Amino acid sequence: MSSTVDSTRPVPAGAAYGPPLVELDAPAAVLLVELASRSVVHANDVAEQLAPGVGLPAGIDAWGDAADLRDLDGAELTDTAHPLSLLTGGRPVAGQAVTAARLSKLGRRRAPLWVVGLPLSGDRLAGFGLVVLLPLRRRDQADEVVRRAEIHLRERALVATGVTFTIADAQAPDSPLLWVNPAFTTVTGYTSEEVVGRNCRFLQGPGTDPSARAQLREALAAGQSVTTTILNYRKDGSAFWNLVAINPVHDDAGTLTHFVGIQSDVTARVTADAERDRALAAEQAARADAVRAQEQLALLAGASARLASTLDERTSLEHLLALAVPGLADWAMVTTFDDAGGIGELVARHRDGREGDVTELTKRARHGLTDRAPMFQQHRGARAWRVDRYATSPQRAGYSDDPELLALSESLGLQSVMFVPLPGRRSVLGSMVLARGEGREPFTGTELAVAEDLGRRAGLTLDNVRLYEAEHHIAETLQRSLLPELPAVDGLEFVGRYRAGAEIAEVGGDFYDVVPLTDGTVGVCVGDVVGHDLAAAAAMGHLRGLLRACAWDAADAGRDCADVVARVDRMVQGLHTVPMATLVYATLGPPTGTDGAWTLAYSSAGHPPMLLRHPDGRVETLDAANGLLLGVEAWKRSVATVPVPAGSLLLAYTDGLVERRGEDISHGLDRVRDVLAAARPGEPGRLCDRLLAENPTDDDTAVLAIQVG
Repeated sequence: MSSTVDSTRPVPAGAAYGPPLVELDAPAAVLLVELASRSVVHANDVAEQLAPGVGLPAGIDAWGDAADLRDLDGAELTDTAHPLSLLTGGRPVAGQAVTAARLSKLGRRRAPLWVVGLPLSGDRLAGFGLVVLLPLRRRDQADEVVRRAEIHLRERALVATGVTFTIADAQAPDSPLLWVNPAFTTVTGYTSEEVVGRNCRFLQGPGTDPSARAQLREALAAGQSVTTTILNYRKDGSAFWNLVAINPVHDDAGTLTHFVGIQSDVTARVTADAERDRALAAEQAARADAVRAQEQLALLAGASARLASTLDERTSLEHLLALAVPGLADWAMVTTFDDAGGIGELVARHRDGREGDVTELTKRARHGLTDRAPMFQQHRGARAWRVDRYATSPQRAGYSDDPELLALSESLGLQSVMFVPLPGRRSVLGSMVLARGEGREPFTGTELAVAEDLGRRAGLTLDNVRLYEAEHHIAETLQRSLLPELPAVDGLEFVGRYRAGAEIAEVGGDFYDVVPLTDGTVGVCVGDVVGHDLAAAAAMGHLRGLLRACAWDAADAGRDCADVVARVDRMVQGLHTVPMATLVYATLGPPTGTDGAWTLAYSSAGHPPMLLRHPDGRVETLDAANGLLLGVEAWKRSVATVPVPAGSLLLAYTDGLVERRGEDISHGLDRVRDVLAAARPGEPGRLCDRLLAENPTDDDTAVLAIQVG
């Protein structure tokens, strides 16, 4: 049976129309819905991430609310337009564009999705429906999908009909198919009766890449998601390229129950690719060339994901070398350029290890490469080239003035060489040298194109890594600049800690502050601006400035803490510079009697209560002067006063220390009180570190501990 793709066979409409609009090779959310109860009973991990915190089984309304499904303009969906409601009402959803809320480092954004909903059939799946939410490539294309669907109703079903959906039983031996949609018959030529009860590998044939087979087999055995492009065969023997995404689906107990496959005939897209055109032509000419071309395609298929799997520059370069050696070359060396144009990172790898020679090569290369080297001259033009007999070429003398470096590189194998730039968005960020030794075939033009493609992907990844590092540095610098240096005050010891949320930028709206005032007291504040991003950090800076000004003015005029909080609230509402926020503001007055006790006056605006640990270990909750949070409405503020004996420890904090998802805040307060009661006197820093370590959270957290006396 021939493995040649039949390019004369008509491509299904969905295959030509779907892939440019729908990210078929991106993770899709998959649901199995029980139609009678209108409940989501099975879901894959992407669906769980789309609607976090929703346990199964869950009503479709609860799941849709958690995912915050809306139309493309952000408006809420009516029951008559909601795809889940349509499906449970017995109507298939051939294709509908929606958006769902997703959390990014700078806040919430809405992601466009294409929803397909299909009622299922068969003895074991009757009464259930399959829902697949596929990512759309761009918002403007999502708008185009809707516009075309409104003009020609038939086109709404193109994506659904051009994409094959299958369901396999994960708990039965060999994972047999339970159901296929009509598109399966259109694409493969097999009827439903011919395939139900069989494993999907009957579509494979003599030209199917063994590594692709192994990738699917290993992922299914491990119950993991997998996406790959594989050569399959129709019933009539003609071959086609199949983009396959297998999604494991679990029940409410987390048990793997099904595999849902999303497949699309991407022959047109594959054959349009230059490298794959050459691979197919080589397969027709010689089996050996076809195997090598398939290996190169597999290398590129996984390159982007592997290169982007880290945000560390050196680790990303190590991944690049692992892709290139031995996939393309016997050995390789990658050099990056710093901002001044000199050498930044320099790493190398040999297929046989040779760690000593590789280490010596990189050490000598760092000091022995000259500005005349081709990587500094020609690579800045972002052009790749190859030399078939580099060991005898006069070019090699231009690389270095160090003859031992040239001899060492030749000993590693230097007959055929490719020089590949790593271009970023604005400039060339580095260079890669790929070499083969004596006895190996020289690099071909196809391999040069593969290496150049690999270099482009690596350059963009490197650019992203550097952009992330720059943004990370900016975020850290901003947060550091917004938090104060705590002053030295006789009789008081201040320790502050700030921890950013785990899944957001390292800036946020939580803060603490300590200000010695003109009347001899010390102003103390801990606050929390709504939000976890740069906007919240900027608002926090405004709020902290307002608070300092009001506190300073109140000390001069003899006004109390309640007046400070009230004035800050009026200014927040009047100037509109800060969204809603909570804070507690207090003043500590020095001892006036012989007992050495300080006087604490405080006023709270919707903030978690401060805690006071007395010298005998008793913990007192200071919640007598609480009021509404800032920015809501006018509110009369109150003040409370308590004595603070010498040897006491005062703790103020934000809600990130005591709140956990799905838990009442009182439990968090009890945990903090227990840690505070057991704390050793005179060690406020150790107390803060222990509190943060024992109360992990994805929310920002600020903690201020004050040791008195």
